[in-house]
Amino acid sequence: MQIISVHLKNIKSHRDTELSFSAGINVLSGPNGAGKSTIFEAIGYALFGVDARDFVSNVDRFLSIGTKKGEISVDFQTDDGQCWRVSRSVGAGAKWLLARESGGLFEVEDHARIEETEARIAGLLGLANGRPLSEQFKLVIGPFQNDFLGPFVIKQSTKRLEAFDEILGIDAWRKTYKGTSTLLSTVQERIKILTAEVGSKQDQLLLLQDKQAELTALVSEQGVKESGLKQQSAALENAEKLLLDLDRREKSISTLQAGLQLLIGRLTEGDEKIATQKIRVDEAHRAVAAVNEARAGKEACDRSELQLKELRQKEQQRRQVEQEINALEKEAQRQTQQLEHERLECGKIAMQLAGEEKRLMLARQAAQADPKVRETAAALSQLRRDSDTLKASHALLSGRKAALLEGKDKLAEGVCPFFMEQCRNIAGTEPRDVFSARTADLDRQMNELFSRVQETDILLKEAEKAEKELNGLQVRLQEIDKQLAALEKQKSGHLERVAGQRKLAVLQAEAAQKSQLRKADLQAFAGLDGEIERAEQERASFQGARDTFNAHQKDAAELPLRIQLLEKMQQLLNTLKAERSASEGELAAQQAAYQPEQHRELRLEKDRLLSAVATLRQQIVELGRNRQRLESELERLGKIKAEVEEKQVRIASFEEKEKLVKFLRNQIFKNVSTQLSERFREEISLRADIIYRTIADSDEELNWGESYQIILRDMPDGVMRERSDDQLSGGQMMSAVVALRLALLQTIGARIAFFDEPTSNLDAARRENLAHAFRAIDVGREEVSEHWYDQLFLVSHDVSFTEITDQVVTVGEPAPI
Repeated sequence: MQIISVHLKNIKSHRDTELSFSAGINVLSGPNGAGKSTIFEAIGYALFGVDARDFVSNVDRFLSIGTKKGEISVDFQTDDGQCWRVSRSVGAGAKWLLARESGGLFEVEDHARIEETEARIAGLLGLANGRPLSEQFKLVIGPFQNDFLGPFVIKQSTKRLEAFDEILGIDAWRKTYKGTSTLLSTVQERIKILTAEVGSKQDQLLLLQDKQAELTALVSEQGVKESGLKQQSAALENAEKLLLDLDRREKSISTLQAGLQLLIGRLTEGDEKIATQKIRVDEAHRAVAAVNEARAGKEACDRSELQLKELRQKEQQRRQVEQEINALEKEAQRQTQQLEHERLECGKIAMQLAGEEKRLMLARQAAQADPKVRETAAALSQLRRDSDTLKASHALLSGRKAALLEGKDKLAEGVCPFFMEQCRNIAGTEPRDVFSARTADLDRQMNELFSRVQETDILLKEAEKAEKELNGLQVRLQEIDKQLAALEKQKSGHLERVAGQRKLAVLQAEAAQKSQLRKADLQAFAGLDGEIERAEQERASFQGARDTFNAHQKDAAELPLRIQLLEKMQQLLNTLKAERSASEGELAAQQAAYQPEQHRELRLEKDRLLSAVATLRQQIVELGRNRQRLESELERLGKIKAEVEEKQVRIASFEEKEKLVKFLRNQIFKNVSTQLSERFREEISLRADIIYRTIADSDEELNWGESYQIILRDMPDGVMRERSDDQLSGGQMMSAVVALRLALLQTIGARIAFFDEPTSNLDAARRENLAHAFRAIDVGREEVSEHWYDQLFLVSHDVSFTEITDQVVTVGEPAPI
């Protein structure tokens, strides 16, 4: 596997940076701040899916200043020769895309989720071991510069053990051992809870036999009570049949007695109503006589009422005419006042308009321009053309003079003014003066033109002044003309207003004439008040007769109905008397057949039987409730028994699980991680020791001890000496860490690795040895290690690496970010 190139756009200091890499060792070199470590971070972000916040505190700081979005793309080649491109954007809506090269173009694969993209890339990189790519990069493949020593310098052995177990991928066994501790406690606690529950429920099962015996006795008693209830119910049914017949007879007698009393009451009420109706018939006869007597007076009063109504209508018409006359007089007066006001106003306005017109005409006459000024302004255009022509001629003469003077100077030097080289024709002789006369003539012509330009400028200023004056007068005339036009509109409006006065005079005369005509119409109502007074007196004289007629008219009209109702009442009274006689006979017969004493005894017997039946039923219901209660208790105790049996089975199951968990914890989980750790440390120690001896160039033995502690052994003066990591110098510690990291990468099968400043704290000899160790690994020298990686990336300023690297990638000067 090989990374071919990386392209950064708007990532920290890299606005648009593209770098290419070769197989083997690639060294990134450049000044501080140029963004070398950013290249590693970008590869980790795009190819391994590391979160940008692992590099910076805020995602925005991973972008170049002033940008909202960035992108990183990495081209790489797998072992089968296939080229791929992975790109990942930074910022809002970031995407992670994987594309395959086909025919010179990259085709993006369709992945539904980001997890699918990560799994696909892990497979291509040969790192599909179940661990996230980002963790593999941060822990082993490309640890950050400040994390290079990382877990190697952790002082607490437990934390260091957990850190390296995680790096080696064996932390799952240790975590499982710790995690199953909670599981074992849970199983044991569950056994205790179930045992306690079974103990409490077994105490309840002691009542089961007593409850069963009680239920048997209760069922027997309930059968006896139900038999007695049947006998008492049969006797009650027979008594109710006899009592029902006597009840019907008693009810029939009561009904006949009530009906007889009702008939008696109705007969008494009928006699009273007949007497009252006779009185009403007599009143109707007297009312008929009174109506006939008052009829003539009532008709005379009605005629007077009708006449008075007609007179009131005439009075209303007269009042309406008077109102119209008042309105016409007011309108005529208003129009007279309006006409006088209009005449006065029009006179004032006519005087004002005449004065304004006179003022404007005088102002217009004063605004007329002087003919001399017009003539001066008319020459302005020609004067400007003449001035431009004279100035152009003067400039032309000035240019010709300058050219003559330049030629004169060059000729004095012996240089040809046309070919710009030494003139051979006058070599060794004094040049002839051919320019003085020409320049004098040009000066004369230029002076003449200058005088004419000055004269023309004076005339031009006078013409411009005259034109400005004319323009001012023109504006003034235009303003006066506008005022005159407005004045004409006002005069036209004034004439229309004068014409309106004539129309107003005509309307005033018409209103006065209408008022006089309506006054003449009032003569038709001259005697109306006397006629109204006479009609009212006549209506008052007949009012009494009409009141009498109206008071008795209703009773007189009801006379036939009252007579008919009296006859109907007498017939109904005779019918009621016959019904009374029949009811008295039927009542006597019913009373003879009814025995009240027998009726009372049957009622008492029924009450006794009802009480007995109710008592038995209540007793049976109570027995049923007790039976149901006992059955429910027995059912509950049965469930408890089944539950106890089920819990006992579960207790046995949990006890088996407890044995299994204890076995797994003590025999497997507790030992596997330790055994794997020993195996990894042994293998890594062998490889790291060879690399360390090459880097340190000494006979010291490097060993990765228990709890992953770095140990160096040597034999000064023939005595074995052993030093742990906290007793080592900075150079020894850095050399050991580099050796262990290289061996660790080889052991876990990583084919690519990143080292950021691996020579920190190393002296010159160790830096050079480290470089040769990398080269020895790259070529597969047996005394160091076999060639296990495809590419190795280093950030270093050390010249030692430039001699052994396959490619030095120079990162330019830092750009502002």
